[in-house]
Amino acid sequence: MKNKIKSISLFCLLLILVSFQSGDVLCNSKDLKDKAKKQLDPYNYDNFELTRINFRNKETFKEIEIPLFIGEKYRLVFEMEALPKQVLVEVYNRERENKKRKLLFTSKDIPADKTEFIYEVSKTRRIYINYIIPAGDETAKSGCALYMIGYK
Repeated sequence: MKNKIKSISLFCLLLILVSFQSGDVLCNSKDLKDKAKKQLDPYNYDNFELTRINFRNKETFKEIEIPLFIGEKYRLVFEMEALPKQVLVEVYNRERENKKRKLLFTSKDIPADKTEFIYEVSKTRRIYINYIIPAGDETAKSGCALYMIGYK
């Protein structure tokens, strides 16, 4: 009887795990991190963040704030290969509500097949990374975007 309960429990757990991954691009953070780290040189590694991107029926938006030290030069490396669909990346000097907000970088003109890009920044205290996520469809449910930051 105990073996039967264990088998049923294991099957249910497996079914739950598979249902969460159906239609999703698997996010292998170690591989993404290793690829980004190669692009960081000659900068010193500081931090990275893996962001889960969920595609919905309408366009959505995620903003990430990154505090910086004045006087340092920074390199941001974006790894977007774990996304089933292109996501626009924008970097700003101020938060979304601020009227003096200035666009510092956009991936708008980067070809859709390029899944890795670099942006270098200095002379600012904070930057704000915006992921603009297009409306999804049956084929695009979720994936991951990674940014890594290094300093000089």
